[in-house]
Amino acid sequence: MSNEKIISKIKKVLELSRNNPSKEEATAAAALAQKLMAEYHLELADIEDINNEEEIYEVQVECGKGNKWKYALAGIVAKNFRCKHFYYGKETVIFYGYKTDAEIAAMTFEFLFKFGNKNATNFYQKERNIRMKQYGFFNGDGIKNAYLIGYLEGIQEVLQRQCTALMIITPQEIEDKYSERIKGFNKMKNSGLRRRIDELGNNAREEGKAVGRSIANSRSIENK
Repeated sequence: MSNEKIISKIKKVLELSRNNPSKEEATAAAALAQKLMAEYHLELADIEDINNEEEIYEVQVECGKGNKWKYALAGIVAKNFRCKHFYYGKETVIFYGYKTDAEIAAMTFEFLFKFGNKNATNFYQKERNIRMKQYGFFNGDGIKNAYLIGYLEGIQEVLQRQCTALMIITPQEIEDKYSERIKGFNKMKNSGLRRRIDELGNNAREEGKAVGRSIANSRSIENK
């Protein structure tokens, strides 16, 4: 494929990622654009005819209180999109990087966060209905957390492999300016998810991991 055709394809995919009512398709398009640029050693300037270096941006995502697993998810996503991240209070995740990287990271994080919460709740409800029907009793303590632990593991497995294969690294300028930006900030603790080790908890974790792998591997947009 000629360089012009590659650039034309990436432009179309980027446009689809930025102007798409479907969060899932937009996220898949953004990931595909990143993959193609890395594969063909292209920079955003090559694609969008930008002469000046991109500015560093902070893109916020409001997550609400609770859901401590969002901190681990933010770290996984930021690394995959050449960004850093930090927090405002307990409700806002900030992605810090070049404009396009930070915007795509924020969009991807928001989608994965909402998708994970929704599916963990659905899994919990499904298991509750099954056991209430069979036994008239259900102890669901820790099941959603077990599911989300697996979900994070599945996403990290796929994205880490992609980072290694495509040699994705955070630019040194971002690393340096990020260090200055967060001076004096309190560090947030990790996900804080409790681990459930009984059979139901293990099933929840494995189900979450399978879903995490599947959504991180999603490339349905490639054939459009």
